[in-house]
Amino acid sequence: MSKYSKAYFNPYSDSFSCRVAIVSPEVLQEAEQRLAEFPGGMESAMKRAMARATAYLRTQSTREIRKKYDISRKAIRAEQNIKVSYRYFNGVEAKISFRGNKIPLFRYGGASPSQPTVNPDKTVMAIVNGNLRPVHPGIAAAGHQLVSTSPTTFSRAFVAQMKSGHIGIFERTGGKTATGDAEIKEIMGSSVPQMLGNEDVQESLAEKTMAKMDERLEHEVNRILAGWGG
Repeated sequence: MSKYSKAYFNPYSDSFSCRVAIVSPEVLQEAEQRLAEFPGGMESAMKRAMARATAYLRTQSTREIRKKYDISRKAIRAEQNIKVSYRYFNGVEAKISFRGNKIPLFRYGGASPSQPTVNPDKTVMAIVNGNLRPVHPGIAAAGHQLVSTSPTTFSRAFVAQMKSGHIGIFERTGGKTATGDAEIKEIMGSSVPQMLGNEDVQESLAEKTMAKMDERLEHEVNRILAGWGG
């Protein structure tokens, strides 16, 4: 059990909340007694410690994700929305909420081909601009999420570039669009909140965050006692 802090993790489909909190009134009382001669000292120590712990959590969350998932820091940051809030409840609690959409499988490591590529040796019939005509299909795409697995080849999927410039791995649904073309959908991977909801990631992140909170609170209390701030 952490001396000063505890972390709570509650994963959701599109959001993930992490809490770093003081959980023992007895420990709070002890710290307050140590800083009794320093008006505002306890609040100052808590806010400073919380700020450092939550900043650490932002960075550490990306590191923990990349230990298990084959994805770049850039791809994580592009789909990660972080909000931090504080509340006083039998102590002080900092809550970090991660939100984000599912990340295209193409952005994970191991995705191939790296750009839209057709198979010139194969021809299939497809509906294009409302008309059925022969076309060269895209080379079968491959991808994965976990670093512990090899990329999987999807026989019916291909890499394509949309008119917007977006490149991804797509597959045909069997349906048709409003214009009569063959309907396709993009294959997506997990969102940042879903990756943080992984049990292994949670446990590692919780342990390291609690240790960091202990370290920073002890530092801030000693800092004030030494006359360096308050």
